[in-house]
Amino acid sequence: MKTRQLADSLTRKFYYLPLILLGAVSFGTGCQKSKPSNPCEGIVSEGTPTLVGLVLVDGQTGENILLSRNIDTSTITIIPEATDIPAERGAIVKEPGAPMYGSLVFRVADTKEGAFKYTINIPDVASATLSYTNKKEKSGNECNPYYIVVTDPVIEDHEFTVSRTGHRLLFNVTL
Repeated sequence: MKTRQLADSLTRKFYYLPLILLGAVSFGTGCQKSKPSNPCEGIVSEGTPTLVGLVLVDGQTGENILLSRNIDTSTITIIPEATDIPAERGAIVKEPGAPMYGSLVFRVADTKEGAFKYTINIPDVASATLSYTNKKEKSGNECNPYYIVVTDPVIEDHEFTVSRTGHRLLFNVTL
């Protein structure tokens, strides 16, 4: 009988031991300090690039020159005045219903502040100079505290109107 009591008391002691160890491990990991999390970690804070569309209108007939003539886009040159910016390639949008239908579309530098100028040359059609200024504005977002805004877009050597929709500038240029 004595051995039976000894076995029962050892069983009771070992019965509570796993519960005590489990509680200690849970309490120990729960109280462990962790480094503060960075809310911006893993977030890409790049905006949509600014697109420019040029609709070239014949001043006498009113027709869209880019749609009425067979222009090879590989012959069009879009050269930035700044040497640290690569030359751009443009595309003529010919899909009816597209937001920039009938325009020569290309991206402009919008990643740093300053004044920028591009010369667009379409052989046997015309040449135009686009200039604009990039300004830094506060965004109120701690992950991306500022953003660049394209302001004061101008076609220097032709009559034009401009409309802005989000990150798109659409120029109607009269030649």
